[in-house]
Amino acid sequence: MASRRNLLKIGVVSAVSFVITACTKAVSGSSEPTSEPAVEDTQTPSQGGEVVIAQVSALVAGEGFNFTANDGTDAILFKTKDEKVYALSRICTHEGCSVNFDLVQNKLICPCHGATYEAPDGNVISGPTQRNLKKINVKIDGDNVLEVV
Repeated sequence: MASRRNLLKIGVVSAVSFVITACTKAVSGSSEPTSEPAVEDTQTPSQGGEVVIAQVSALVAGEGFNFTANDGTDAILFKTKDEKVYALSRICTHEGCSVNFDLVQNKLICPCHGATYEAPDGNVISGPTQRNLKKINVKIDGDNVLEVV
């Protein structure tokens, strides 16, 4: 009887420890590293209704920087080697999942159904979708990248 009680105590303590660990990870976020550059996503209004997304000097050429577009959708900003910037919606045109940027393949890939898009322009590489990703209007003003709204 005593060994059953000890076994039950160990089980309860283990379950409580598991729940506490799970809650701590959920509150603190994922422990996986991100590939996003350390850029301050200020999203502050500028003159003429334009919104500051990031600083050009903090972006790494060829890597993506995730941000929320003015209309509330997930978006991704890129800087080219020749210091130009462009942005695309991250919303897959098939079923609305957020696509992820694959740095190695230089593609945007939908985790839901496998649609792939070219990173430089958002054009469809493979389906099931037939429509390209939406382009987001951006421009450089000094060191700021602005979303033109």
